[in-house]
Amino acid sequence: MIVRVGKRALATLVVSLLVGCTGLPVNVAPVPPSSYSEVGHSSGEGCGMIFLWAIPISMTDRVERAYDRALERSHATSLTDTVLVESWYFALIGTVVCTTVEGLALEKSEGATPAPRAPRAEFKKNSH
Repeated sequence: MIVRVGKRALATLVVSLLVGCTGLPVNVAPVPPSSYSEVGHSSGEGCGMIFLWAIPISMTDRVERAYDRALERSHATSLTDTVLVESWYFALIGTVVCTTVEGLALEKSEGATPAPRAPRAEFKKNSH
């Protein structure tokens, strides 16, 4: 009986830890609205910590917080040409992990025509 309860408790602990370390996907490069105006370059940062190198604190929503801060900073409705940058550093009680979202801020506008943009470079995979 004790062995059975111990196995259940261990299984519950493992499942809880795995589920607790997951987050929802965040779309940081949505399709731009049909009519928009470019606001300019914007960026935002979201950080979390792995306390005592085992307990995640504010880790699962870093990207969402960084994206929201980039939108708030430029008063935009979406970003395009998005870049994600991960950085981390050691603290005395764990590791701090930060995510920065950078991109061209867009504001939805009614009836305006989009500004012409220079063509972007495309990456091609070399096959030898």
